[in-house]
Amino acid sequence: MRATAPALLALAVLLAGCQSDPEPADPPTSQDALTTTSDDAPTTQAPPPDDVEATSSAPDDTSATTEAGGPPTLPDEAKEQSEAGAAAFATFYLDTLNYSTMNSTDGLLEDLGGPDCKTCRAFEELVTKYADEGHHSDGPVVTFQPLEARASGSNMIIFADAVQPVPSTLDESGNVVQEGAEGSAFTMVIRMHWSEGQWMITEIQAEA
Repeated sequence: MRATAPALLALAVLLAGCQSDPEPADPPTSQDALTTTSDDAPTTQAPPPDDVEATSSAPDDTSATTEAGGPPTLPDEAKEQSEAGAAAFATFYLDTLNYSTMNSTDGLLEDLGGPDCKTCRAFEELVTKYADEGHHSDGPVVTFQPLEARASGSNMIIFADAVQPVPSTLDESGNVVQEGAEGSAFTMVIRMHWSEGQWMITEIQAEA
């Protein structure tokens, strides 16, 4: 049986967005390239930029990814041009990412990230790879605490203390294709822009 990369591409892709190289990094192709330990990961939320204004938070509970009954549904709050709306939309995006990898469901992320969001494209490629190979992750690929949305001019910046679980990769019969690994903590930063009546993710990074 052909092996595939571990389900958790999340942190590796996020960190790639922090590199100075203008070209996007190639997705890792082995578990060694993806695995980090929590000893090396930041646990303190990064301070906001100087132009950041008010703060709003998503509901006070850790994100729960839909595992059955269909993919997550965009909540009404996520359709609002507000800090709370931006936080709700970012939560919806991450929940949809987790659902897509856990259920090998392609096509749910494409309309949520802007054309220049390299991390968004990498997530979409990961899900497509799962769908093509008939594999899925044995659990979420990212978990996070309630998201904080902070206005920065006409845009929003989302901060969240997140964890990179590294779930095993399973085939259609539930057999382990590749074992998982120890997870890592990091600070996720999501930048968003309101465009044509909806939120659009423009960048996803991990603060080092």
